[in-house]
Amino acid sequence: MRVVDARVENEQPCAGDTYAFTDYLSRISSTWRRQVGTATTVSFPAGVGGKGNQGVTAVVSSTGGALGYISASYIIAHGLNAAALQNAAGKFEYPNLKNIQNAAAPVKHVPANNEMHIVNLPKKYAQAYPLSTFTYCIVPKAAPQHAALASWIYYAMTGGQAFGAQLDFAPIPKVVLKAGIKSVRALQAG
Repeated sequence: MRVVDARVENEQPCAGDTYAFTDYLSRISSTWRRQVGTATTVSFPAGVGGKGNQGVTAVVSSTGGALGYISASYIIAHGLNAAALQNAAGKFEYPNLKNIQNAAAPVKHVPANNEMHIVNLPKKYAQAYPLSTFTYCIVPKAAPQHAALASWIYYAMTGGQAFGAQLDFAPIPKVVLKAGIKSVRALQAG
């Protein structure tokens, strides 16, 4: 078995996936939390790297017995097998649409900075996939194309949601959508 990760020197591809993966491992293992931690880039104790989801997917696809972490959409698009992960309730859940939606369902409030964690929820959320996360779009307000970017982000959060289910992207919960639209309006205003 080979462990594959998304390490790339001087770059941060898959930064969100790396953060979610290391956040999950830090929540279930105090040793991992102490020795590796949670971040968008970390020094993994073993394994080989791939450049972003695409690179990790290529390495996993071509290496018998390989394990890696990639977005659910890459698992689907490339016909890879997914691992069921144990959640806080002790149940092993797969990264499918229902279980990802269950991970997002408890969100009832969005903090001012929009940062939310839906990784390894408490055991009362027994059907939640424990390595779920929201997808973030980080745009500097001073970006020259901020208006065009805001329009695209708005579309992705609204009409574009129709395309998410086929890639196991769960619909954005209403409270999260409301906060996202508020952020997009602030971006449009410059």
